[in-house]
Amino acid sequence: MKSFFRLLGLLAVAGIAFVVYRAMQQQSSAAGAPSPAKRSISPDLLAILADPGDKGPVELMSDADGREWLVNRRNGFRYPVENGIPIMLLEEGEKHRDSALVTG
Repeated sequence: MKSFFRLLGLLAVAGIAFVVYRAMQQQSSAAGAPSPAKRSISPDLLAILADPGDKGPVELMSDADGREWLVNRRNGFRYPVENGIPIMLLEEGEKHRDSALVTG
């Protein structure tokens, strides 16, 4: 009977060690993982978005570095898109050059 409890104790310690090892392994792989792929804005959301300055439509474009922007060609402003989320604040908008952007 004594050997049964020793075996049960060893199995419990081994199980706890395994759980701790897996948790540490998952945490280290999540910390070293590359950044998630860029998420583009859905066409439905893009259809209802408007420039905060003149309330006109915007287009989704990307620059040479691969960053996405919402562009208003009428007033020349662009607004950044970070991880699929448009940052459409007047303070975040900036003038752009058409040659630096590609329709996305």
